[in-house]
Amino acid sequence: LQLNSQIDSQFLGISDDQAQAWEDTVEREFNLWARSRNCDAQRRCTFGELQGLARLSQMVSGDVFALLPAIPRPGDRYDLKIKLIEADRCSNPLIVAPGVPASQWPDVFGGVEVDADGAPVAFYFEDRHPGDLGIGTLRLVPQRKWTRVPAFGDKTGRPLVLHLMEVERPGQRRGVPLLAPVIEKLKQLSRYSEAELMAAVVSGMFTAAITSSLPDT
Repeated sequence: LQLNSQIDSQFLGISDDQAQAWEDTVEREFNLWARSRNCDAQRRCTFGELQGLARLSQMVSGDVFALLPAIPRPGDRYDLKIKLIEADRCSNPLIVAPGVPASQWPDVFGGVEVDADGAPVAFYFEDRHPGDLGIGTLRLVPQRKWTRVPAFGDKTGRPLVLHLMEVERPGQRRGVPLLAPVIEKLKQLSRYSEAELMAAVVSGMFTAAITSSLPDT
């Protein structure tokens, strides 16, 4: 996605030349941020590469999360960063609200907390992938920890988490992987192919038995 700035000069009461100058400046500023890897919280991808990674993750896992933190760093012109979170890391914590009875816990399902109207309030992210055994750390099986990230800023209302998913029904909180409807058929096809290959290997074998009447083989 590329920024194409188009402002309503008539509504703003400015001339076309002033509007064009403003649009050029905004696009230039955006490109300085988007074409640099400093827009990535991990400093690995540009904005375009983050888009491709997010789209691929959404198709494979069903959804993906993009955090929008403000991280000031020396030499960076802009504090806004993008931090992609894998779908597997968003899950229900073992204890949603410490010190609060389970009957009074907020409505959390699939790591997504919603209010009475079903609007997202917060997301719960595990500090590491659930399949990570912590190899290279002091503990083989590290203690699982979750962080509650609000969906919107308390004072500004700015979105802090973008949940990228295809909504297929009302009330849906998590996405569905692209291959979910056919994954069982693909598994059966894989088993059938392996069985056919093994049958071909066995039928191509030549078996012989060597016997001897001597006591020593």
